[in-house]
Amino acid sequence: MSDGTPVFFVEHTDRVALFLRRYSGDERKCGKTGHFCNARVFFCDAPAARDQKGYYQDVAKEGPPHNDPRWPTVCEACGRGFMATDPYQMFQDAIMRAPATGKEWRFRDLPPGACYNAYWDDHHVGPDDRSLVVILPTGHPLHIDSRASNCILPNDKEHRCWVRHGRPEDGTLHVDKNGVTCAAGAGSIAVEGYHGFLHNGELTAG
Repeated sequence: MSDGTPVFFVEHTDRVALFLRRYSGDERKCGKTGHFCNARVFFCDAPAARDQKGYYQDVAKEGPPHNDPRWPTVCEACGRGFMATDPYQMFQDAIMRAPATGKEWRFRDLPPGACYNAYWDDHHVGPDDRSLVVILPTGHPLHIDSRASNCILPNDKEHRCWVRHGRPEDGTLHVDKNGVTCAAGAGSIAVEGYHGFLHNGELTAG
């Protein structure tokens, strides 16, 4: 049995998940992350609103009153309490579905192996006019059709640092250097905490 991570396709549904979000609105930094304090609590699902290009529009401008106990009161990382002047935000996240299984995830919770079309990126597209992104075992998103950090032809738009073949829908997605490419790497994927390959529909360590 393979020990790789299977790659599978996910697509946008017609729903979004809404969250009640608080965050620090000044220069205070979170003691755990070093960024601003942040917390969100799931509120409800709602019908998505998208424009003609597919971009999501806000579906809820305001949430419940600020004294509603469902609003988070402390940073989810460091536990510091929010100030009354810190922003209150209705935050939304796309709900994605795997057509092959019907299983759903929120966009920011997509698991390793999930692959989607980043339709908003028209600067890096593959042979099928899609911009494919796959979630690596570390949780990092790999934009297959983008440029590698060590690309030696950054201004050349004809080549691909990762040449992809097959399709994520049927488990045949494969990435290598077999095509119009550059000398960067050997078709492997290298990010912090992971080095491997996307071969024959699987992410493997190597």
